[in-house]
Amino acid sequence: MAIKDLLLAYDGNEPSKNALRFTVRMAKKYDAAITGAHVFRLQTYESHIERWTPTDVLERMRESEVDAEKEIEASYRREIAASGFSGKAKWISAQGRANVMLPRLSRYFDILITGQFTNAFEHERGSLQPEEVLRRSGSPLIIVPIKYQVRDLKETAAVAWDGSRSAARAMRDAMQILETKKQLDVLCVGEDAEDACQAISSEHDIIEHLKLHGINASRVGLSARSWGHGHGDVILKHCEETDPDVLVMGAYGRGRFGGMFFGSLTRHMIQHMNVPLLLSH
Repeated sequence: MAIKDLLLAYDGNEPSKNALRFTVRMAKKYDAAITGAHVFRLQTYESHIERWTPTDVLERMRESEVDAEKEIEASYRREIAASGFSGKAKWISAQGRANVMLPRLSRYFDILITGQFTNAFEHERGSLQPEEVLRRSGSPLIIVPIKYQVRDLKETAAVAWDGSRSAARAMRDAMQILETKKQLDVLCVGEDAEDACQAISSEHDIIEHLKLHGINASRVGLSARSWGHGHGDVILKHCEETDPDVLVMGAYGRGRFGGMFFGSLTRHMIQHMNVPLLLSH
């Protein structure tokens, strides 16, 4: 299935503006539509505060919140215009809890794209959380790093592969992207690079599977022992050196990369990513 409908979480801050620029690159490549979305909740007040606050003051406060929401939409439309994007661009403004409404909206789109989660795993009141989005969404999620310099697509990608269920699901969800790339690095990480690749490919050959899809894929062994770092840092170092358009990784399940339901590796990658990261559940 071709990519034709992208959903962008946008709130007007710099991470979401950077994500918009990346989304535009994807939309131009795949001739896809972009829909910007923002989920907000009008402020509620304790009954004793409302009782002692003049009605006209409360009305002005609510009008200010509505005006702020309109400015976010205006910012989205300005950024789209400045990008030179000539395709279909729409906007959705929805009231509710962001961790519930945004995943619900994403079910009607091919991919959800967000900026890097600035409050990831802190669980501040109302903050958007990646694990909640993936838990409730039926679509893959691409997170664009805050400091990522958006550029033209190089048509290369990388997949963190450990043979687990979550890695397989992520690869399948990303197949519509991977099939359009000129080169795919399948990253296997272990204490010893060669042994890691052999252990994972002992039963079936993932490279042969990808080649049947017309993908020019190669297995890349990465040694955690030689670098003296954890698996996440080794993957990030490879991405720093090769600069793929996207890194595909499973978010859940226990595999060689470790962790159950957003384990330490997934959290580390979300907090320190240096290239766009595609996750799926």
